[in-house]
Amino acid sequence: MHLKRTTRLALILGVAIPLSLSAQKGAEGSEDKSGSVAFKFLNLQYDARGAALGGLSAQAGGAEALFWNPAGIASASGVGFNAGMTQWLVETSYMNAGAVMPMAGGVLGVAFVSVDYGDFMKSGWSETSGSYVFEANQGTFTASDNALQVSYGKFLSEKFSIGASAKTISESIDDASLSGLVFDVGTQFNTGYRNIRMGATISNFGPSVDPVETETESNLSPPMTFNFGIVGQAFGDDTMGLIAGLNVVKYSDMAQRVALNGEMTVAGMVKLRGSYTLGDLVQDGLSFGAGVNLAGVSVNFAMTQMEAFDPVMRFSLGYQM
Repeated sequence: MHLKRTTRLALILGVAIPLSLSAQKGAEGSEDKSGSVAFKFLNLQYDARGAALGGLSAQAGGAEALFWNPAGIASASGVGFNAGMTQWLVETSYMNAGAVMPMAGGVLGVAFVSVDYGDFMKSGWSETSGSYVFEANQGTFTASDNALQVSYGKFLSEKFSIGASAKTISESIDDASLSGLVFDVGTQFNTGYRNIRMGATISNFGPSVDPVETETESNLSPPMTFNFGIVGQAFGDDTMGLIAGLNVVKYSDMAQRVALNGEMTVAGMVKLRGSYTLGDLVQDGLSFGAGVNLAGVSVNFAMTQMEAFDPVMRFSLGYQM
């Protein structure tokens, strides 16, 4: 039994740590690739609890794991649901919802994400008497992003789970649009000692898509992302205590980010959370939030401080049988 546990631990560390180090080396030794990927909305944080903690690779469970690590949905013992709404930057808002159900020897989940960028004013040039005149207001147009995913998670042992997701994604602006298919894979491991848990995901990887502008030199790649997290019981227990840890994120087009986080449980029901994110050009370094869990129902709130914009507010509601 001890040998099996050691093997599983080595499997996670053997995959996660080299990938993290490789991502860090790439970030330090390569030029900035901001703006070089498509479907960037996939890198947004959709769940209030996870946003307050700077990521949930290690501890996401049930329906909330649909948006963080598909391996976490394996912990759902019955039907679960999670939905959220975020007031994002510059009058942009997005919402997400997902459900999970034990099925086929594991847990099956479905989820969707919808981003609404609101109305934009059209402007352009018109020809009058052989000359061109700039017209600032020629009506409005809209822009939106959408994703629909199917996920499956399963425990391979009492403490080790794996999961995968397939997502159809689309972006549209006025009469132009892009669509594609991406995948996530993830693992979670619970050591069984002092609530120490680890998780790793590789998300949003898939085939490149043709650009809308045909004169662009190359196709656009999805925003592949690597996450690794580890948390443990700093003091106390699940009724009254603090779980602390970190979450490492590396985007294919951005430098690595490290979030230090903590979640305090009071009276077994109230959760107080916070995180501080380190990295190059981080605009959303400080996040905090709170939540209440009662009779299987969870209500969560998070606020993220932005350097150049108003704070971002997130709300989510969950239920687990």
